[in-house]
Amino acid sequence: MPVNIRPVVSAGLAGCCTVFSVFGIIILLALGSFFGRHVEGLTGSTKDPADPDHVAKMCYAAAVIYGAFVVFCGLQMAVHRRYPRGVQL
Repeated sequence: MPVNIRPVVSAGLAGCCTVFSVFGIIILLALGSFFGRHVEGLTGSTKDPADPDHVAKMCYAAAVIYGAFVVFCGLQMAVHRRYPRGVQL
């Protein structure tokens, strides 16, 4: 019995979400790496976070959440490819 899967978001929105999420993952992984290494430009001031290791962990956690968005939106794009344009879903 085939599963009838309908898209939740439009194809354009799914593509846009995927692209922005990939950029978000890259930026958050870089920031997490910099905070994990205690880069002086991010941790040298008195107004910077007191625990840069915790900030690095939160950056990595946010990157995982963005990864879930990449998976979801990628699956949405696959569902859109399954149905030709103009088909009533």
